[in-house]
Amino acid sequence: MNIPEDCDNPLSQEYQKVYVRGESVNFSPNIINKFSGIDEAGVVEIEVTDNHVCKEITTNQAKVWPKKDKISSRKVSVKYAILNRIGATNWVPTTYSSYIATGLGKFIYVVGTKAKMDFGNYVFEQTVKHTKTDVVKFPIAFPTLMCSIVLDQHPNLKTSTDVPKKRESPLTLHYKLFGSSHVPYIVGTFETVPTVGLMTRQEIVAALKDTCVMMDERKA
Repeated sequence: MNIPEDCDNPLSQEYQKVYVRGESVNFSPNIINKFSGIDEAGVVEIEVTDNHVCKEITTNQAKVWPKKDKISSRKVSVKYAILNRIGATNWVPTTYSSYIATGLGKFIYVVGTKAKMDFGNYVFEQTVKHTKTDVVKFPIAFPTLMCSIVLDQHPNLKTSTDVPKKRESPLTLHYKLFGSSHVPYIVGTFETVPTVGLMTRQEIVAALKDTCVMMDERKA
């Protein structure tokens, strides 16, 4: 996949276009939102400061985002530690899941608070970042979504040798995540959980749902 350097320049002929195997693919925030089933009428630019995000994901344990631009995942609450783990694996892939950058931090804040945001613009900006770096192995954000958008416009690009990549190992979370090293989003929620073993995907979803229900009850 080739992304022109001026893909985000409205004055360029290459504006909002990428090239895959010699074919031009229209690629823009609007296309991403439409493909994802997001109503453009509800799209808004999220207006929240990094410091506010920091307070939310650390449950007010840290009130200012670090000057080094990343916050240790050990400082965030259990809820956001889980969202960060999922995000670093599936949404914005990175091998540095022990630290959270402002971009991913803001995204898991949106997911955790159910705030509205321009999802298409976020994905577009994450993709355009590839033109701004010389890093060879720079992971693609939302890879499944990217592939789906490309094939939606050019289904014949797929060949018989193209097969879905299998995950090397299941996404698992260690029970130590619910130990004393993380700030519990709701005090006492996970105190009885043992600190050994691995969680399955179903257990992760169940834990997230329970946390969200208790959080809503507490807010009410």
